[in-house]
Amino acid sequence: MLSAIKDIGEFTIGRDNINKLDIVIDSIDVKNYKKVIAIELEKVDGNFKFLNVMKEDFKEKEEMCYLHKSGSSSGANFTPTSKISQNKADKVKGMVDRRILGWFKILDDRKLPISDEDRCFLENMKNVLEEHEEIIKEKVVELWSELDSKERAIITIKIYDDGRYKYLGDYEIFKRLIFYQLESKLGKIKSEDKVCSICGNMSPTVMGNASPYAFYTIDKIGYITGGFDDKKSWRNFPICPDCNLVLEHGRKYIEQNLNFNFCGIGYYLIPKFLIGTPYDHEYIFDIWERGSKDISLGHEVVKSITGDEDDILYELQDAKDTMALDFLFLKKEQSAERILLHIQDVFPSRIRTIFNAKDYVDYLLESNFTFGTIRKFFFKSDAKKANTDLDKYFLDIIDRIFKARPISPEFMYRFIINKIRNDLLNQNNYYFSTQDGLMTILFLSQLGLIEMEEGDFLEDRIFDNMFEKYGNTFKTPVKRGLFLSGSLTELLLRTQKRDRATDNPPFLKNLKSFRLNEKDFRGLLPKVQNKLEEYNSFRMRERVIAQEASHYMLLAGEGWDMTVDEMNFYFCAGMNLVNEVTAVIFNDNENKKENE
Repeated sequence: MLSAIKDIGEFTIGRDNINKLDIVIDSIDVKNYKKVIAIELEKVDGNFKFLNVMKEDFKEKEEMCYLHKSGSSSGANFTPTSKISQNKADKVKGMVDRRILGWFKILDDRKLPISDEDRCFLENMKNVLEEHEEIIKEKVVELWSELDSKERAIITIKIYDDGRYKYLGDYEIFKRLIFYQLESKLGKIKSEDKVCSICGNMSPTVMGNASPYAFYTIDKIGYITGGFDDKKSWRNFPICPDCNLVLEHGRKYIEQNLNFNFCGIGYYLIPKFLIGTPYDHEYIFDIWERGSKDISLGHEVVKSITGDEDDILYELQDAKDTMALDFLFLKKEQSAERILLHIQDVFPSRIRTIFNAKDYVDYLLESNFTFGTIRKFFFKSDAKKANTDLDKYFLDIIDRIFKARPISPEFMYRFIINKIRNDLLNQNNYYFSTQDGLMTILFLSQLGLIEMEEGDFLEDRIFDNMFEKYGNTFKTPVKRGLFLSGSLTELLLRTQKRDRATDNPPFLKNLKSFRLNEKDFRGLLPKVQNKLEEYNSFRMRERVIAQEASHYMLLAGEGWDMTVDEMNFYFCAGMNLVNEVTAVIFNDNENKKENE
């Protein structure tokens, strides 16, 4: 994966003519940070004079002038520029102390590689800031409080010098000190004349604590070699300074252009070019940088399988298998990162297969299936919970779908029927959950990830064509019998709703919150038939459905070898698709009349 990130970094650096400073400086989200609070100084004969603290608009096209490079969460940044994220006066003042005034503690470093002139420049700036410290803090708090609740700002230093205002990026000393601090930080654990693990070349210096992602750390068991001596930890991941910069830029490119949302879970899409170089795949970069919205303007609407409106997988499915994709699901926790899931080596042909299965389900049920449909069953175990607690199950299913690994049908039925039961208990419309569950089972079955049993049928029956269009989903007599029993039960519930003018039909209690077992289902069919006769509603269509349901139940015999969840799911599916069942009956009756 890191080699792929390096390839992206090298390609975009060369293509866009990017220098080292562009790589190390943090980008600022202009949509959120629209304002700048500038501490204004005036340079006069080598000395500084405090002028004011002013608020101005963020210079989007001159972002490099601010030289924002974040440091530790509790200390100074790499320059006296910082984002203001606090919302209380005392915390804003504390931020000025740490991020602005605190930065000048760098002058205490006796090894600081600067000239006497540069040291005098910084010392004088530090003195005037400390002299007016209280005024600066009060003014910053005042300007910060004037911002709208949704507005954010950065704070920096602005200097009137030689007849014009300049920013930190206009002075070489601040640029040089950024690289000095980076080298000092990363050079604490290093070795000389060793091979870089990324480029494979001998390097005068390799670092052991440099990584583009924060999930790599040397202070946890399992990351340290050499008897847990952190000074020897460079052996785990030796990286030369040049590769470190290239990886940093590659990571930035991925975060800006290949950062997507997967049903509420963020992920990065990382390409690996198996044949050729990124220059041979420039059209792929064009897809990423234009985005699905721009692409859809030129032809048909781009389909989404993840539920993200910026999903570009639809465009990538037509690429050749000379490229593979990694899906990296990361969870950021303050300054750390944790890998939730890493799906490796997914080929475009596999993505194409997944979209074909989606198209099959969409056509069959006139729906719009996405992974969000599956997510509904693997979101929260209890709707009252504040946080999602089923993410690991959902991500495991996604991993199996992309890697073509089988999925336990019993596992899927359990979570699907639980959602249907909860909807019934909370008086929500459980028909939608049933529809989503049917789409999910059809999708996984079409991909061959769920194994469906098949049975033998000795004669043609009226509903054969309807069942056949769902592939292997209804290939056993018991599934067909449960399905038709569900349809007949739904007709009874509709009759009771109509005659009693209620949304809570009495017969619903006989369904035991969809926890019926084999014995219950065998006894349910005659109950439904008797109740329909009481309502004078056991007409031709009901008789046909009851007859066919009985036929399949008898054909199934005893000992169905199905879980309670699975039996109830197919019963609910029949309730949900009752209109399709009745349509078959009416069409068959019309055909008989024509033949007569």
